Amino acid sequence: MNAAPETVFDPVRITAQPQAIAGCVAPDYYAAEVEHIFRRVWLNLCHGSELPNPGDFLVKPVPTLGVEVILLRRDDGGINAFYNVCTHRGNKVVRTRDRGNARAFSCGFHGWTFDSAGALIAVPDEAQFSGLERCAYGLKPLATAQWQGFVFVHPQSPAPQPLEEWLAEVGRNLDGGPLTDLVPTARFRAEVQVNWKVFSDAFCEGYHVATIHRRSIADAFISQENPYCHLAGMRLYRHHSMVSVRGGNPNHQATPTEKLIGKFGGSSYGAGQEGGFDHLPAGLNPERVADWNFDIVNLFPNFAIHVGADFAYSYNFWPVAVDRTVWEVGIYQAPPQNWSQDVALNYMRILLRDTLREDVNTTEATQANLMSGVLESITLSRQEAVLSHRYQVVDTLLAEAGWRP
Repeated sequence: MNAAPETVFDPVRITAQPQAIAGCVAPDYYAAEVEHIFRRVWLNLCHGSELPNPGDFLVKPVPTLGVEVILLRRDDGGINAFYNVCTHRGNKVVRTRDRGNARAFSCGFHGWTFDSAGALIAVPDEAQFSGLERCAYGLKPLATAQWQGFVFVHPQSPAPQPLEEWLAEVGRNLDGGPLTDLVPTARFRAEVQVNWKVFSDAFCEGYHVATIHRRSIADAFISQENPYCHLAGMRLYRHHSMVSVRGGNPNHQATPTEKLIGKFGGSSYGAGQEGGFDHLPAGLNPERVADWNFDIVNLFPNFAIHVGADFAYSYNFWPVAVDRTVWEVGIYQAPPQNWSQDVALNYMRILLRDTLREDVNTTEATQANLMSGVLESITLSRQEAVLSHRYQVVDTLLAEAGWRP
């Protein structure tokens, strides 16, 4: 990957042309994305809090690559990552559980054993393997790095560039922000019949809020001054993007449940933040609009984090076919200090879960219609510039790899 500095793009220029549909419906385009993008970039797999102690391991599927990865916390606090593939006959090394604590792993097929550094340390009946050199048969590693509590892997080891260089300015924008104080409190997972880009498109703009969420959160976000939920700001970089989402309709009439939650010290989704935002890093809500609710941080290709002043939630969009995506959602909150706060935080989790169900509601129908060939292009407004930007990044990286549709 080219390590050129991040560049800020002009949203007006980005949306000058309608977006082609071929990249969302063509199987050969999907195959090229897997080979030339997903096998060549940093990918988020988990949160570091899932591996709290030395020797803790986690087996995570990487659906797009069709393989599992073993993540293991080292004694020095770092994390090792290996493909869950025995180098003897290709069996899974870890099969019976997806997490635990171990200093070695033994394949259940023939008993080949690997230590926590991935080295092959035992081979039953080793004398029958002519000229076997154990050092050549360790577990296949992936590069690993951590950022803001999140664990990333790179299919190539060593990685062609450090994670911080890949994240560039977007990564620095969140330094000193709320993510370091948050821990996972809920996770959801689903497989949806939609292209990964079309799926991600549903979560990158506010244009849909007044319609899709009209029975849930729309009134908390939509105001007379901002009836179409225009974004507070947008930053488009070489690979990634950030947008700032407004919330906190001053005329919103809180429901009895919202009033009760507020009494307990919580807030409803979209209620804004009291006391200003000076405690946030300059990269979050850089416009410092008073009705800001959260920033959407899109880390190319398939990881997005919605970061508020005291909460966050993340999406991983794992393509498994041109029209099928495995979707993983994580919710991150500060640990509650009492039972009342715990109730308030759980309210937000449920509200977010139900809101996400509304978001997903349109995706499969959209994909089916795109596959039909009725439309030749997708027309995007300036408010949807992040969508167009992602398509352009995909096309650019495929072209740099020498692939042409």
